[in-house]
Amino acid sequence: MRVLRVGVIGCGSIARAVHLPVLRRIPGVVLAAVADIDPAALEAVRRTAPSAALCRDAAGLLARADLDAVVVTAPSGLHAELALAVAGAGRHLYLEKPLATTHSDGEAVVAAAAKAGIVAAIGFNRRFHPAIRRARSVVRAGGIGRVGHVSATFTDGGELPAWKLARADGGGALLDLASHHVDLVRFLLDAEIEAVEATMTSTRSEHDGAIMQLRLTDGAEAELQVGFRAPQVDVLELTGSRGAVRIDRHTGRVTRRPQRLAPTGALALLRLRLLVRPDSDPSYALALRAFVARVRGDDVELPTLEDGLASLLVVLAAEEAAAS
Repeated sequence: MRVLRVGVIGCGSIARAVHLPVLRRIPGVVLAAVADIDPAALEAVRRTAPSAALCRDAAGLLARADLDAVVVTAPSGLHAELALAVAGAGRHLYLEKPLATTHSDGEAVVAAAAKAGIVAAIGFNRRFHPAIRRARSVVRAGGIGRVGHVSATFTDGGELPAWKLARADGGGALLDLASHHVDLVRFLLDAEIEAVEATMTSTRSEHDGAIMQLRLTDGAEAELQVGFRAPQVDVLELTGSRGAVRIDRHTGRVTRRPQRLAPTGALALLRLRLLVRPDSDPSYALALRAFVARVRGDDVELPTLEDGLASLLVVLAAEEAAAS
């Protein structure tokens, strides 16, 4: 097995809790270097990745000749700039979501990665969660009939880093939270979003709550609610003509519960459980392992930068709709 040398740009809490430990556990992967402009974050990484070289900035990391791939976990407002730098250096790229904060930057990242001919993936890790995969299989097999409606709520009242408080820095609930669920709607239904309506609030920070109404190309409709100023809720439910699939990240469990609708019909409600803590959620490891496998030449399906752009365009449309 060829050794794959990986660098990580951005050493915040999620990288230290998830990305760095996961990369260290993947066979054949060497965590060669990490970069962050915050000396305290770099110092904290010494305990998580003691053998990795510590770089004061992304340029220092990308100047190294011994890297095959780079994982970008920096604040969202820096994603496009860093992704362009990684592509320009010819390194394979795993970019945490969102792809960028503007349409033009998003398109530039997609074009740069294509020109560089690199493997490039967006960090929609939840696509890899066994519960999401099972739900997708049920929907694709017609297990709940034709899906007509999707309802999702993703709220988190935890403490926010400073950059998440301002839209210009890549913050806001739409970019940070809705990006995931917009992608899951596309992924689970195999359909595109063609119309967006939205309302948005800025109660204690910029864009800290939103409700979106989406219409998909297959005729289904979706309502997504996201927010930073509410208790932790992460629920997604798909309702079809013959049943429903419900995915509850925090309180659900895997069960089937039939409910009579008519003398000849039944509503099958499938509850799927996602794990609460990021460091116990298997989707992160599965996504990064898939990226490594693809870099090594395996035929593995990855969420693409084009998927990231599709999600970003829906978020931007929601912002525009809310403003008007």
